[in-house]
Amino acid sequence: MASSSRSSSVLAVPLLLCLLASAAAAARFAPADNHLLACGATAPAVLPDGRRFVPDSGCASTRLRSPAPTLPSAASSAAPQPSPLHAAARVFSCRASYDLAVRRRGYHILRLHFYPFEPALASARFHVGAAGFLLLHNFSASAPVVKEFILPVHSDVLVLTFVPESGSNAFVNAIELVSAPDELVGDIGTLVTSSGIDQTNGLSSQVYETLYRINVAGRKVTPFNDTLWRTWVNDERFLVSTESSNSGVWSFGGRIAYPKGSRLMTREVAPDNVYNSARSVSSQGKVTWGFPVPASSRYLVRMHFCDIVSKALNELYFDIYVNGQLAVKDFDISGATGFLAYPYYIDFVVDVKDEGALKLAIGGSKNSRSDEVSGILNAVEIMRMNKTRGGIDGDFAVSLGMEYVASKGIGEFARSLLCGFIFAGLLLVLLMLVVRLRTELRNNGTTWSWEPNDSGDGKLARAYQLVSTKTDY
Repeated sequence: MASSSRSSSVLAVPLLLCLLASAAAAARFAPADNHLLACGATAPAVLPDGRRFVPDSGCASTRLRSPAPTLPSAASSAAPQPSPLHAAARVFSCRASYDLAVRRRGYHILRLHFYPFEPALASARFHVGAAGFLLLHNFSASAPVVKEFILPVHSDVLVLTFVPESGSNAFVNAIELVSAPDELVGDIGTLVTSSGIDQTNGLSSQVYETLYRINVAGRKVTPFNDTLWRTWVNDERFLVSTESSNSGVWSFGGRIAYPKGSRLMTREVAPDNVYNSARSVSSQGKVTWGFPVPASSRYLVRMHFCDIVSKALNELYFDIYVNGQLAVKDFDISGATGFLAYPYYIDFVVDVKDEGALKLAIGGSKNSRSDEVSGILNAVEIMRMNKTRGGIDGDFAVSLGMEYVASKGIGEFARSLLCGFIFAGLLLVLLMLVVRLRTELRNNGTTWSWEPNDSGDGKLARAYQLVSTKTDY
């Protein structure tokens, strides 16, 4: 009996260490900016993942501005809400802005929660902008939705503006603004076109709208299991064509390793849970996924890979297709990482014209050492890129207000303007006095001179004197 107890204790120690390691990894990222606002709420809202959203009316680091009163709206207490954030909303009858203090400039994740719990909210139509950039144009939330954007912030205040359409209102249930780690957005990608592939730069200066996060062949990953509080959904409903004889599903119970000291690949890029599962393709097969997307837009497609099926390096070789075009030929995951169970991703940039659908596929290769498994895919992210410098959907005549006025406030701006006028007036008066004095001195035949003067104790003292320049005969 004692040996059994001792065995249980020995087994419990590694388990405890694993749990502590997982908890430490999950808590490692601490964003400099972490605004969590429950809009229109009168009390904080606590989510199952432990995050605490505070009412937007009493937050010291946030200011709500509007020329007309904003109306908090509460959902009916009789109907249970799927989330504490859906119990209230802030409704705007005219243009209004939130000023969100920024401690650390750079990329931020902005999430806007919309839950129309009454018909008036479901019919609302409005625009949303941030930092002078139009994020949502002519937007309407007829069903619950969370709109996520990844955008660069170059000032100490992010101005988030809501502009209702004429005769309508705008609303929002909750706002998240979180600093993004540097490794989340790279600068270099692979541009895929019908004429071939090419390297493209400048990705780190774009604004992105997240459309899909897919955990291939795995369960849904909730914000509780993601250090950046993201949600990843299963890929089943996006599968277009796959043959059971040429594909398979894999799960991994080992440890996902990350390059030591690497600032490019960390758990903030994607959590372990999305690398613990994969869908495979045989050397003779092909697996295709299809995603409905807005037409006439450019997209960043991030495909995640982690070799959790091989027993040795350089066993898997497969082809990657983006929107029907061959993007990578005979890709070798372990050749790119040098290890097994090491995460890796590739950023593709592709234009979707009129078809309104984005297709991704992996195909087997004869170079693979195994006929059963030739290639795998672990996860996919699809983000829409801004069409112009003015907005995700392009340039529209939507006034988001002056950035300086918006960030400082109308009253402070008016005071600064008044002080400027007063200073300019005093400077002008001083200049007129100097000109008048010089004119009088010139008319009297005197000028400014600097000469030594006897101080009376045998020492020379310096003094400024008016010395006549005329000679009397």
